[in-house]
Amino acid sequence: MHRFSLAARRHLLALAAYTLLSVALSWPLLPHIATHVPGVPQWAFDEATFVWNIWYFKHALLETLQSPLHSELIWFPLGIDLILYTYNFYHVLAALPLALAVNLPFASNVALLTSTILSGYGTWLLTLSLLTKLEKEKGRTPSRELGAPVFLAAFIAGAVYAFASNRSVYAALGHYDMTTTQWIPFYALALLRAFDLNLSPARRRKWAILGGLFFALTGLAEMISALFLAMFTIIALLVRLREGQTSNAPVAHAAQSNRRLTLSRARTLASSLLLLGLVAFLVWSPALIPILRTFFSADYDLEGWGDALMLSADLLGWFTATVFHPIFGGDVVREMRLVQQRAINPDLTGFRDINTVFLGWATLALALVGALTHWRRVKLWVWTALVFGVLTLGPLLQINGRYRFDLDGLETTVPLPFLLLHFIPIVKANRAPNRNSVLLMLGLAVLVGYGLYWLLDQARRRRLTMNIAWLRPTVATALTAAILFEHLALPLPLTDARIPAVYETIAAEPGEFSILQLPLGWRNSFGVFGPENTLLQYYQSAHGKPMLGGNISRAPAFKMQYFERIPYFKALTDVQFGRPVPPETLEAAIGQAEDLMYLYDTRYVLLFPPIPDRPPYSDTWQDAWDFVKRTLPLEPAPFWAEDGIEAYRVIQPAGGDQFYLNLGEPGTFAYRGEGWDEAEVDAPYGASAVWATGRSSRLFMPLRRVNADAVYRIQVTAHPFAYPNSPPQQVALTINGHRLDAQPLPDGWHTLAWAAPGALLKNGLNRLELTWGYAAVPRQVIPGERMIGATGVELPIDADLKAFAEGGFIALFDEEGRQIDGSAGRRGVNITVLDRRTGRVLDKVGFDTTASEAENERLIAFVEQIPVGAPTLVVTYGEATNHLSEEALKALESVGAALTLTEVRGRHFAVVGVKGAAPGSAAQAIDADEAFLRVSLNRDRRPLAAAVDSVQISR
Repeated sequence: MHRFSLAARRHLLALAAYTLLSVALSWPLLPHIATHVPGVPQWAFDEATFVWNIWYFKHALLETLQSPLHSELIWFPLGIDLILYTYNFYHVLAALPLALAVNLPFASNVALLTSTILSGYGTWLLTLSLLTKLEKEKGRTPSRELGAPVFLAAFIAGAVYAFASNRSVYAALGHYDMTTTQWIPFYALALLRAFDLNLSPARRRKWAILGGLFFALTGLAEMISALFLAMFTIIALLVRLREGQTSNAPVAHAAQSNRRLTLSRARTLASSLLLLGLVAFLVWSPALIPILRTFFSADYDLEGWGDALMLSADLLGWFTATVFHPIFGGDVVREMRLVQQRAINPDLTGFRDINTVFLGWATLALALVGALTHWRRVKLWVWTALVFGVLTLGPLLQINGRYRFDLDGLETTVPLPFLLLHFIPIVKANRAPNRNSVLLMLGLAVLVGYGLYWLLDQARRRRLTMNIAWLRPTVATALTAAILFEHLALPLPLTDARIPAVYETIAAEPGEFSILQLPLGWRNSFGVFGPENTLLQYYQSAHGKPMLGGNISRAPAFKMQYFERIPYFKALTDVQFGRPVPPETLEAAIGQAEDLMYLYDTRYVLLFPPIPDRPPYSDTWQDAWDFVKRTLPLEPAPFWAEDGIEAYRVIQPAGGDQFYLNLGEPGTFAYRGEGWDEAEVDAPYGASAVWATGRSSRLFMPLRRVNADAVYRIQVTAHPFAYPNSPPQQVALTINGHRLDAQPLPDGWHTLAWAAPGALLKNGLNRLELTWGYAAVPRQVIPGERMIGATGVELPIDADLKAFAEGGFIALFDEEGRQIDGSAGRRGVNITVLDRRTGRVLDKVGFDTTASEAENERLIAFVEQIPVGAPTLVVTYGEATNHLSEEALKALESVGAALTLTEVRGRHFAVVGVKGAAPGSAAQAIDADEAFLRVSLNRDRRPLAAAVDSVQISR
């Protein structure tokens, strides 16, 4: 009983110490725990996103009984999926009970503090386990005293991981997903136990189950962290197999060959991994399955490198205290402005991002001591620190912001292993290399534990502490204090999370309607449109109404494009960014302002003052306010004006329960959701209409004074996309989520009609969805051909040739439609030779026959050596015939051309031929102004369903 209480006291003491440190090192959060949240107000307000997540999860799951993986309340009227999104489900679930009992800021803050406490405690448990095992291997009985080297060394390891600079910076920047790290050390402990062949199979299975649980909890917090754990697992497996660990289990004493021993060990480890993976999948699957489905089917994978270079750690940053340090740091807001300036001007020196990955001087020194003194036992942690440390540096080495280096006049870069991860599906989703620091610091933390253990053990072995009992705890405390000091981030920046009282008025008004707030903007991982302020999204937790704008991690490109195409939002964004508004955009914006407010049923406009030192809105807010007041139909005076906020009611017309939408007219972008061509107007089949693209096309239709007892008529005038042997087209109509029967749409222009009870319609914005029987890509169903004139040979790639006075272009297009420059781009005659099978450019040469007769001779020689059968493209640039001879034109006959000097003198020409073809069999064009030639399949890659002329709702 005494032993149990002593062990319990050790755990309670560790937890209490980490709790006190968490409170102290997050100061002044405690006195503001119910009103503020960690975050820098001049940064991106990501902290507001995570607090909003808690509210929305509760709202969707408990209040509206809907999936929390989709929201119609932000990015209105489109709505948005919350799947590839930094939801941090663990943070949400942990905070939810306190959110119901107290409030959102309090719940979020307690969950964050708990993450820090458990990060330290989990690392303490991990290191304690490792060092206890080491003590046993030395033949010692591990001491349970609080001053024992094992306890003290494990404690400092936990302190390193919990209070390292990377976690402090992530908290200060509002990246709560990257501070929810507590399950990472727990997973590492469970994994090593599951791999421990000295344990019985039953105990290994228990630890494998726990490992799966901790892996899933990590994934629920942040998917990227789960990817890191998967990489850590591979490292651990390789190290374990390499070590050839001896075991007391019977299999280790069996007289077997090394090969059979290795295979047996591998099978045992694989079985543990299989069980661990199964448990992780089962626990994580409600979130993981939608994530994987979206990853493999959606059109918003990581674009390019996703700012990976900017979000990488700087090598100098490893050894530089962060800007949040009270002594070694600096002006946080000023540094943030410099980061933005460096993003615009790469020639400026300095860190490309807020320095996140500072290793710590004392931390690194102790970690090196641990690595050097226990190398055989700490290989896993050395490799973990090395691998994830190098990965934090990103795709190219940066030193003080420089990634291009001059080597005696040669400009070069230093590629790093992160480059390889970019080409691995799913893994490449990590666009921020500095996030690898969550495993880097775990590796260093464990090594620090070994380092302190060695120092204290040396003192014990030399009997330095026999008569000086206070020496060991004093040394441990001093080193812990040194490490905590170098990683300090005090005072912790806080964002005011108190919600303005004006929202109580808005919440009290019944019905579903939208609100517009300034600053107005939309933000995702790939960019912004407008100076989005996520605090305004968090304020939604007080009113629950749909809002224009919002913040999301990843979204289909159309989501942003929808708003970018609407003149009013374009004009307002220009004003908020301090850019001049083009006159035509301003005219269109003013012309549609009333209609837009009617469409979205926007009843309130709230104008917020700027946050100091947070451009661009801090510089343009007055112009933005004036623009909104001048262009929107607002009541003359605000109904609420406090704390610098002005809130206006929108003057809405009475409206009616009928609406006609002519899609053939300009200005319909706001009414068109997903599933429409990007052209504003088109004229398919001889009528002004717009193509429906894809199997589903959404429309937004405003109505007022809907009679729930009436029967309404919805009419759609459309023409199916027809092609040889196309199936019969049909279309079904869905109104606000209620599907009506499908109707056939015969070839030709037809008006289809559905009868719908008024109960299906809303006062406000109605969502109509047309679901088509098929959508076909013209390139696939009416592909055309790429026959090269009369040569009998097909060009293996699409090609456009254009010869004119100011240029000579050869544009090649691959199967995805990506353009390849195929011309040498010189004055005179440009010749490009292609691979006859793949269309790859084998050679492209320009001959300046405008200025040189010698170039004419070079042209003749070049044509002669072109391989027989090679597709050959010829285009002129400018006055190419000054020194072009009959002999040169004769040479071109070998590729099928038929040109004479009389025909081409003073003109431009383009030729697509084949070497060895008969003269006159090539495709060619000659013109005095512009010679254009196209040899191509159908370029139309749109999935066309039907051309739609109009949609009408009437009685």
